[in-house]
Amino acid sequence: MITVGLFIKDSVTSEYNRLELFSDEKISVNSSIQNVNDISKTFTDFSQTFTVPASKQNNKIFRHWYENSNDNGFSTLVKADAYIEIDTILFRSGKIQLESANVKDGQPQDYSITFIGALGSLKDKFNGLYLKDLTDDTYDFNYGATYVRDKVVTTTASADIMFPLISSDRYWVYGGSGLNDINDIDTPIYYNELFPALRLKPILNMIENRFGINFDGTTEEPSTFLTDARFTNAYLWLKNADTFEFKPTPVQITWTQGSSIQTETYVARQDYKTLEVTITPTVAGIPYSILLYKNGIEFKKITTTSIVGLQSFFFGSLGNDNSNFTVYIISDSTITFNSTAIIRTYYYYGTLRNTVTWTKASNQTVTVSNVSVSSYMPEIKIEDFFSGLLKMFNLTCYSKDGINYTIRQIEEYYENGNIIDVTKYIKYDNINLNRVKTYKKINFEYEKSESLVNVGFNSANGIEYGSLFYDTTNDGDEYNIKLPFEDLNFNNLKDKLQVGYSLKSDLQKYIPKPVILYDYNPTDTTDLTSTNFYFSTALTGTGTSYTTYKAFGQEYNDGTNTYSLNFPAQQSTLTNEFIDKGLYDQYYSNYLGNVFDSKARLIKVSGILPTSLLTTLKLNDRLIIRDKRYLINTMTTDLTTGEVQFELLNDFRTI
Repeated sequence: MITVGLFIKDSVTSEYNRLELFSDEKISVNSSIQNVNDISKTFTDFSQTFTVPASKQNNKIFRHWYENSNDNGFSTLVKADAYIEIDTILFRSGKIQLESANVKDGQPQDYSITFIGALGSLKDKFNGLYLKDLTDDTYDFNYGATYVRDKVVTTTASADIMFPLISSDRYWVYGGSGLNDINDIDTPIYYNELFPALRLKPILNMIENRFGINFDGTTEEPSTFLTDARFTNAYLWLKNADTFEFKPTPVQITWTQGSSIQTETYVARQDYKTLEVTITPTVAGIPYSILLYKNGIEFKKITTTSIVGLQSFFFGSLGNDNSNFTVYIISDSTITFNSTAIIRTYYYYGTLRNTVTWTKASNQTVTVSNVSVSSYMPEIKIEDFFSGLLKMFNLTCYSKDGINYTIRQIEEYYENGNIIDVTKYIKYDNINLNRVKTYKKINFEYEKSESLVNVGFNSANGIEYGSLFYDTTNDGDEYNIKLPFEDLNFNNLKDKLQVGYSLKSDLQKYIPKPVILYDYNPTDTTDLTSTNFYFSTALTGTGTSYTTYKAFGQEYNDGTNTYSLNFPAQQSTLTNEFIDKGLYDQYYSNYLGNVFDSKARLIKVSGILPTSLLTTLKLNDRLIIRDKRYLINTMTTDLTTGEVQFELLNDFRTI
């Protein structure tokens, strides 16, 4: 019999305590990383719900959860960190969810709990937040006309922030004069017409910093795809408004503690605090706002116009929990001010207890050239953005500790697994063979675009630009892999001068779904030559002629090959070449070819594995049973006996 240890982290002491288990309780853990029956999803470990006794030790760990009168009871609002050991060897790390407690004749009998693997906790970490909630200022930039121009016409390597030639206002044309002719010195592209774009990798970095996690993997299992040029040259277009508006970065106000006045010594059973901020500007007539952040997220905002003198902002009750509050100021113009923060503590029934005043040692000046990338993030939840990237590049994501996550393309993931002969552990008295679930059509789709160029493409071809309807010779249903992104089709105006339009067919502005773009030639622009297009660093008036620029669109060229963000092979709008290295060819073709091979079978077998193999077997290990090799589709492990129920798929790869 295997000795199973289940350890759960105490939220107060941060220590791990061992749960006591029933001697006859079966504990099974189901594991799958990418199931062939649901090829667009990434899976994680999870257990069947099982019970543990309401022993003295467990009652202490769960803080007598069955009695809800406890003020500091065990929280079921969040999952607790946990890990499982087999014979003192680590088996899995993850989370414990307390489901219920059973009470009989007034006495607790047992607790029902569920173990969830480390990947399943990512959604909990993201907690429904949006990309715009990422307050990391690492990639904020000093916005200005020269800055934008240099990102458009530079001949140096690309930066994390770039400005693609996409119009959100005018229907740019080349030649013919008129107000939209960007080959006319009097009607150039104006710098404030352009929205910025941010590399995908920095966005993952911002997510890491926000949630205290790491997507780069470990030394043993690095996230190699995150350094692949096909990923590092991809950008997210930062557009969340019809037209670009300058949005300066909020600046945090910091104080040093000053006087403290104690008005009462009696302490009520509960209290709450209020906050009042005073600002004393030195110049009148400047619009500005004071923002209160709670645990890093904007909580309240008060806007006014400066006077020469004191202005007060009362934010009311801050509650009585342990939330972290910070105060920011934001202005469209430079503003200099003095400031104080007054925190008052009240009894539960509204009686003032004490007042603490915090002051600034000297004047603080807020300048406005720095722009926050968070202010321009498209409207999408972090979990949907992350899931969309996994689907786009057919990536898998896994973690052993819930902190370090390895992201790999699925084919590379399997290539890096071990090949293990498990023939001697398998029971042969009951082997079940099943057909692989088939589909007559697999649809790889982007969100529908309203751009006038995309609408024209759809009208002419009967399919959304960049999407692929993959027809098979199989019977079955249709299967959809749909990205939460919009695939913007560009227009080649003249001699590789490629531009995009965030404009509808009636030339009305619109806000697209999040758009992923490629930087076509990130290190060299000398071959991207246009014929006298004009660009201006002013808001009106004439422009300057430029003959090179940074082209953005759906293709990236590494000097030898061109890769596309479109699913099918498609003609390039930039070079008119036929690009066959699309998303399907690069990331899905080989994987699906193995899944839908006519010789493929799903076999179900069981075996009893030794502890040494149970604790080291990974889902990308390929198993040899007799003379055939298999991928692990799913595995269900009975931790108490070591018996594993496998669902395996034939592996026909040549390596």
